[in-house]
Amino acid sequence: MRKILFLISILVFISCKKEKIENQFFSKVINKRDFPIKNFSKIELISYYNRIYWDTKFKGEFPTHKILVENYKLTFDSTMIQERIVLNKAQEKELLNLMISDSCSIDQITSACYNPRHMILFRDDKDRIIGYNEFCLECASSRNSSNLEDFQKYCYYDMSNLFKKFGIKLFVESDDKKANEKEVAFIEKLETLSK
Repeated sequence: MRKILFLISILVFISCKKEKIENQFFSKVINKRDFPIKNFSKIELISYYNRIYWDTKFKGEFPTHKILVENYKLTFDSTMIQERIVLNKAQEKELLNLMISDSCSIDQITSACYNPRHMILFRDDKDRIIGYNEFCLECASSRNSSNLEDFQKYCYYDMSNLFKKFGIKLFVESDDKKANEKEVAFIEKLETLSK
């Protein structure tokens, strides 16, 4: 019985020590690294069906040429956003920690598809967009505001998991038949409405 209590107390001590070290590491990383957007008041995660199919203002243009934010606002139809989550302070720290770390130990293979469905928005105290990061999980590619150009070193897999952890549910992957069917039905409905 004493051995079991001793082992439990050691495990609790190690767990607490590990959490303390992780918290110290995080605060050191945030303080040491100079995250370029200092005046944000909130961070939002948004998801939408493949923007390339419904973004009519720039339909037909190659997606990398599209200006996504102009005059502190999205240039695409924000009513098309399916999910919107405003992060709390702990979630903000977790997201920033991932963004500033060079977490990807594997080479990410990129492809040419660019089917963006997710975006991180940094807003100031007037609710204006002052930075963004839109990405496509399928091709491991992204578009950033100019003030976030050096913060694209994370693994897309890690960012996908973080979005899921924070409550984003819209993910369309090539082998997910149900999600693909939902997206196709959404796009077909839009095309029918626009006729």
